[in-house]
Amino acid sequence: MLKSRREYFVEIWFEIEKDADGYPKSTTWEALLARPTANIDRFVLESVPFYLRNVSRGDLVRAKMVPEEGGHLFEFDGVIERGGHNTYRLLLPKRQSKKADSTVKELQSRGLTVEEEHGILLAVDVPPSVDQQAIDEYLVAECHAGRWDMQDGYLQTIRTHDPDSTEVP
Repeated sequence: MLKSRREYFVEIWFEIEKDADGYPKSTTWEALLARPTANIDRFVLESVPFYLRNVSRGDLVRAKMVPEEGGHLFEFDGVIERGGHNTYRLLLPKRQSKKADSTVKELQSRGLTVEEEHGILLAVDVPPSVDQQAIDEYLVAECHAGRWDMQDGYLQTIRTHDPDSTEVP
């Protein structure tokens, strides 16, 4: 069966909300790949955010075209519908940066989508098709074991335990 139009992706630019310490210090914008829909200003996010806390992969978002030198770009303008995904950031210890590939493969074997930056930062997408509570418990347990540091991105589901407690689920 032939597709009537070629599938393509666009970049949507998101302004990053800094935390109280001004993190991330090195960047103020993050671009995510998104798949256009039949509506000209609506897109489904396909990338896993590294720094954003307000969107996840699979979300349906609105973006506006903004003029820029040499053309236009798409800038985030709101979430229309949540896709049911959870997002986490994992920071591997520098001593484990050479093991990033094996960590990525292990996470992917659990049904997760993972993007890697600088060999130590992983953006992890937990789709609604996997047991999100079990994955959350696994990620928190490995964090407590010292395998990585962990931050929540956007969580569609509510965590049932505190990731900062010393009690491992």
